[in-house]
Parts: sequence; C-alpha cells; structure tokens
Amino acid sequence: MIKIGDTLEEFKKGFASGEYKLREDEYLDADGLPYCKKCKTKRFYCSEDKQWCIRSMCKCQEAARKKQEEEEAARKRMEEFNNRKALSLTGKRYRNLMFKDATITEHNSKAYQKASAYVEKSKEVFAENIGLYIYGDNSSGKTFLIACICNELVWKGYRCIYTNLATILNEIRGSYDRNGMGECTILRNLEYYDFAFIDDLGKEFLGREYNVASSKWAEEKFFEILNARYNAQKPTVFSSNYSIGELASVLGLDKAIVERINEMATRVIKLEGDDFRSTVRDEKSEIAKRLGI
Repeated sequence: MIKIGDTLEEFKKGFASGEYKLREDEYLDADGLPYCKKCKTKRFYCSEDKQWCIRSMCKCQEAARKKQEEEEAARKRMEEFNNRKALSLTGKRYRNLMFKDATITEHNSKAYQKASAYVEKSKEVFAENIGLYIYGDNSSGKTFLIACICNELVWKGYRCIYTNLATILNEIRGSYDRNGMGECTILRNLEYYDFAFIDDLGKEFLGREYNVASSKWAEEKFFEILNARYNAQKPTVFSSNYSIGELASVLGLDKAIVERINEMATRVIKLEGDDFRSTVRDEKSEIAKRLGI
C-alpha cells in the first residue's frame, strides 16, 4: 500500500522534533500543528481516521491561488477575444464597441433591447439559425449596432466575420488571379464562421443600369454567398439603408435573392429618428472651437 503521509501523531512529532520546519508565515498552535499567521487557519489536512496527514494551503493561500487562476483565465479569455476580434475583420473604428458604449435614445431603445436579447440568447439563436435584418436611414446607427452585436458574440466565444458585400466581391475578383485564394475557398471561409455580419447591403447595386454585366455577375456571386450561409445553417446579420422590399422595388435585385434574404433574416429591425453622424460632427466642431480653429 502506498503511504500518502504521516499519521497525525507522526506529523506532530515531526514538528516537535524540528524534522519538519515551520515557514516564516507559520506558527505551531496549542495542538502542535502548523497554522497561518495571517488568516489563523490550518496549513495541514488529515483524513478522518487520522491515519494520514499532509501539508495543505490555508484559506488565504487558497484565495490567492484562486485569484491567480481567475486572473490567468481572464488573461486567456482576453487573448482569445482579441484573436477572434481580429478574425472578425471589424475595422479599427468599430473593433472595441460593446453595448455599454451605445447612446440609447427613444428611437433606438427597442432595437438595442432586441439586440441584447439576441446576444443573451445566443445559444438558442445559433441552434435555431436566427438571423437579423437591420435597416434605416444614413447615420441612424446601423453599423454601430451590428458591430456591438458582433463584438458581444465574439466575447462570448463565437467565431464571427464582419464584412460587406463589396469586400467579398473584391476578394472573389482577386481570386481569379493565380495568387488569389480561390472562389471556393472564400465561400468555405464564409461557411466556417458561427455568425456572419454583412454591413451596408445594397450600395453595391446603385447605378447598376450603367454596367449591367457587372451587376449581373455581382448578383450571381451574392446569391452564392447567401447559399453558402444558408446551406451551412448558420445565422447571418444584415444591415442596409433599404428595407427587404426595397431591395427589389428600388434596387431591382433578383427575386430569388430577396426571398433568400427574407428567409434568412428571421427578425427585421428598423432604426429611425437619430442622426449620430451629425451629433459627432457637432461635438468635434465644439472641440475645434475651443482649440481656436
């Protein structure tokens, strides 16, 4: 049989004889056993039958170890978060935005409530493949909102990609060169992410009547992009200046594309009434005035 430690009596004798040395932050109590000078709790552990007794941590040592483990876990979470954040492709302006950074108004409060619920229930949202379509006028805060959703989900450990259709189309065009990553690879990459965020949808098709061939190619590739996410059964979040209906009525997008977006966007959220860019411009103008500019 392997002996784990001394019996209680042997353990005591070890300290009494000086065979076992007390540490600087320890003292022997009346029972002849080591205790912590700081928290006054024991530095030993004995089995119920007293047949083995070994050194152990006191309460303040356990608290210090727990704190160190929590700090290390937090450091690792932050490191993983930053790595996932870099993969999400959010630009510098939006990379650190979270819900706490948002300016909540009477116009956007319901939108942020729904967005917060989306993140809070992310496990169910992901399992049920629930997407969002967020639209509104310029400067209404669409990009800010979906960046917050993306970053909150990244913090929770999800793999997210934040991009726009123009960027993806440029990647596909570049893939036709020998040094490109390949169109199939790009579509597989889109399938890989748990959540995909496609910002500012629709601007790519403005003025399409002046370049019909290019616009038709963009539509074909966009449908392939949608299918990649659709077939992967993973949620996609869209933002646009246009409602889903206006994608067809204003931009003239193919019916199949509009129907697919409508199917993938389980919930539609409209932002209206705020002009955050004007607010930011006014704040910067005041700063400039104070600087004498």
